[in-house]
Amino acid sequence: MSKSAGPLKTARRLLYARKFFNVITLLEQHEDEYRDSVDFYYYLGTACLYQDDRAGANSYFDAARRLTVSDSRIILAQAALFLRRGETDRAINYYLDVLALEPKNRLALRALAVIEKKARSQDLLNEFVVSGGARKFYPPLGMHPFFKLLLMLVSVVAVGYAGFLAAKFSALANPIQPRADLSAFVLSVDQRNNALQEDLSGEAYRYILNARQVNEAYDAARSLFQQHRDNAAQIEINRILNSNASTAIKQNVQMLMQYLKEPSFDSFSDNIPYLEVIKDPYLYLNCWVVWKGRITNAQAGENGFTCDLLVGYENLQRVEGIVPLVFEQAMDIDSALPLQVLGRIGVREDGKLFVSGKSVYQPRDGSSL
Repeated sequence: MSKSAGPLKTARRLLYARKFFNVITLLEQHEDEYRDSVDFYYYLGTACLYQDDRAGANSYFDAARRLTVSDSRIILAQAALFLRRGETDRAINYYLDVLALEPKNRLALRALAVIEKKARSQDLLNEFVVSGGARKFYPPLGMHPFFKLLLMLVSVVAVGYAGFLAAKFSALANPIQPRADLSAFVLSVDQRNNALQEDLSGEAYRYILNARQVNEAYDAARSLFQQHRDNAAQIEINRILNSNASTAIKQNVQMLMQYLKEPSFDSFSDNIPYLEVIKDPYLYLNCWVVWKGRITNAQAGENGFTCDLLVGYENLQRVEGIVPLVFEQAMDIDSALPLQVLGRIGVREDGKLFVSGKSVYQPRDGSSL
């Protein structure tokens, strides 16, 4: 096994460093080699779970359970997955299975205590699930390697430097540094003064802006990015890309787009209502939304899932609109129940709106979202 130990060790290190996408990318290349490894499927399932890819997490944890039925790590991970999906009864049963193996397992005991407390009110339990409360019961990743290194450095420093270290640690705990170094994106005086296309005859623009509006939109995009408001930054980027802004400024915002991150339900902000998006889909292209509703016309395949999302119809009262919803992975969605979907806005060549789905929350008991 020495030959194949490298990728697993690397994956474990990446997992502890919270680089979940890297874990998935690395290990998926070695599935044939590790088909009999519980750790392999555990690492992959855990990475998918933290990425909110519940379908992937479920598949890999099931593969691990086919290899062993008594590994408490796998059972705990599946329990957290069920809790995240709102399947509270199944989660409870799995936590009880863990306690049958390890009566003093702290994570299982803590999870059951929280579920018992929240279960006194269905609204409290639903709010706990929707707000990402189940995440605290995901497989523990331990201390981030950065902080381990920091503690090691602190432990070897003389007592005389305690005050100095306290100041440094305070600076680390309350960082004032920007999210990323955007010095390369600072506009020169010449770029600000020449913020518009000189010749408007060769192309059609959705938005005709003046130089002040272009500069304001550009500054807003940079500022919103540093505030971790990527969705709002994307709107300003779209405004510029579809306007008569200069080529230099458009190239800058296209590079800035590479720094934007995909959200999860837990990290998502700046939601955009469907009725706002439909007014001008191109302004919201590539923005993320969380919309409630129900689905119809579902077509499931091994490597994808398509349906129509009836936006606003979660309570069977009023349909705000019907939007094609596309997933690039297999999904388990019940068309009879309401749901919340996290997805990215897209526009087809004919100008029609669609959503590329990433994650779904659907309470299995049919309770309100």
